[in-house]
Amino acid sequence: MLYRQIAEMFPFRGNESPFSFRANTTVGIGGTAPLALFPETAEDCVRAVRFLKREGVPYVLLGNGSNVLVSDKGFDGAVICTRRMKTVRADVCGVYAESGAALDAVVLAAAECGWGGLSFLCGIPATLGGALFMNAGARGKYMDSVVLRVDALVDGEKKSFSLAECGYSYKTSRFMQGDCVILGGLLRGVPEEKEKIVQDIRAARLARKDLPKGKSLGCVFRNPQGDSAGRLIEAAGLKGLAQGGAEVSAQHANFIINRGGATASDYAALVRRVKERVFSETGTMLAEEIRYIGEF
Repeated sequence: MLYRQIAEMFPFRGNESPFSFRANTTVGIGGTAPLALFPETAEDCVRAVRFLKREGVPYVLLGNGSNVLVSDKGFDGAVICTRRMKTVRADVCGVYAESGAALDAVVLAAAECGWGGLSFLCGIPATLGGALFMNAGARGKYMDSVVLRVDALVDGEKKSFSLAECGYSYKTSRFMQGDCVILGGLLRGVPEEKEKIVQDIRAARLARKDLPKGKSLGCVFRNPQGDSAGRLIEAAGLKGLAQGGAEVSAQHANFIINRGGATASDYAALVRRVKERVFSETGTMLAEEIRYIGEF
């Protein structure tokens, strides 16, 4: 009854009831949630979060669902799905986007205004909010190299953070600590000729064609300092290792693929097996960069 009442209060609720994580994550795994809200603006998101906090309703933020593994039991609370918050504005000051904007859309909007230097984001199947949250990147370049400002809701209060205040380091940020909801961010690239920007975008997209196909979470583990998680996993002879429907990619060992019918239990168990084997073989304990939602 509570979730029905909440849904009736917000005009931006979704039509999915219950909300399926299997249908809304890139790995295609997970149970359901009883309610999903789809705010269309930052103010919608602020209003929803404040209401849920006030009523003591647990909630979780979800963008493109590209870096999250959800329990087979699902999540007993509300999902705030940001992907309708996709406004992007580019001008001489940079490019500002709401948290639900796709990274490709951000890069293309910046290119139209002559901002280059963002092509490393091309093809990453994430929203800006998720990328800002975990300092995402590719080919050795990360969000902290282009961020000017991040707007967020912290403990129910709207705040703006300069780059220095974001606490960025490799695949982490201050936003990963405590009660924080990213609303949007201002990025600034490098002024370049559009022909050069287009070439860089094409090269970035071409480079990603070598990544494994199929349903996955992208890279599962952070790279240890001075080494590569993929190299360590491959050296331990784990390519092709399977658990139920989950399998370590034979193409890129830091990808675990849902080859069909994988459960969250399969996936999580395979992650543990990989960590244990790599540790026993090398003494290095790998750390996940993926987020877990629900009970494991």
